Amino acid sequence: MAQEIILFTQGIEMPPDIIDQARQMKPPGFAMEMLPPRASADDIAAGVREADYLLGFLRFLPDEAYLNAKRLRLVQVLSAGYDMVNIEGARKARIPICSNGGANSVAVGEHAIMLMLAVYRKLVAFHQNVAAGRWHRGIPRTEDIYEIEGKTVGIVGLGNIGQQVARRLKAFDARVIYYDLFRHSPDEEARLGVEYVPLVTLLETADIVSLHVPLNDGTRAMIGAAQLARMKPKAILINTCRGEVVDEAALIKALQENQIMAAGLDCQEKEPADPNNPLLKLPNVTLTPHNAGPTVDSYRKRFGNGYANIQRVASGQAPLWVIPEMRDIFPAS
Repeated sequence: MAQEIILFTQGIEMPPDIIDQARQMKPPGFAMEMLPPRASADDIAAGVREADYLLGFLRFLPDEAYLNAKRLRLVQVLSAGYDMVNIEGARKARIPICSNGGANSVAVGEHAIMLMLAVYRKLVAFHQNVAAGRWHRGIPRTEDIYEIEGKTVGIVGLGNIGQQVARRLKAFDARVIYYDLFRHSPDEEARLGVEYVPLVTLLETADIVSLHVPLNDGTRAMIGAAQLARMKPKAILINTCRGEVVDEAALIKALQENQIMAAGLDCQEKEPADPNNPLLKLPNVTLTPHNAGPTVDSYRKRFGNGYANIQRVASGQAPLWVIPEMRDIFPAS
């Protein structure tokens, strides 16, 4: 009997040790074909026609790619987000799309906390001062430098990542409020130590607003001029989900005019950011290059979850972590 084929697509070039990890963790009994980094949509579509499972960081494929993939049984995404995947095409072909099961939630959660601390403690500015031999010159020791303890942190989106952030904030003795389209049960809220509030209340109340929502039609530019105007003058905005969730022009204006105090951003509307983007020059912005999720540890979890889900489907079981947009076809297990 021929081995079932896992088609692995990298999306972007991965370090050799991560590629080795993917190969070493592959379960026995499966063949794996690995496409080169940045493989074109046509290359992926050609490969997927002969594959049983598609695994990796995906790009948009036309409907025909899914409809022509007669053997394909599962699209297993290794990232938390799946906004680049053609959901409607997969629906037409009745092929389930599954997320990574929260495999990178700890990594992103830690990164969000890091950005909160980096912004509050002016980490980048102080590093640059010390490295340049300026020590404290030009940066007052206590002006707008804060602790997380006692602050109100508002989490927008209490999924896998938002919950990891909430758990870690408990150690800082912060008050944690949250907004999500789907409110958690009272027992779950008590376990996480969070309070549900409407989005408007969260924006008006929080000292730190941390975004953890998927990118879709409902969340695109959900934080715009009107929402930023509701935030406190000393509030900070943290974004580790998708740049398009924030109206970037409105954020730039709010930061330039000190409408809010600062922002810590792991993502921008355009990536890499345009060299002339004002965000790159603003002193009250801390930036990282959309690298909250990739860690050696998170890749091990991603591959573990992805391969386990492939084995489930291969054995005739229903897949785990089906994306919400497809649960009417493939109910959650």
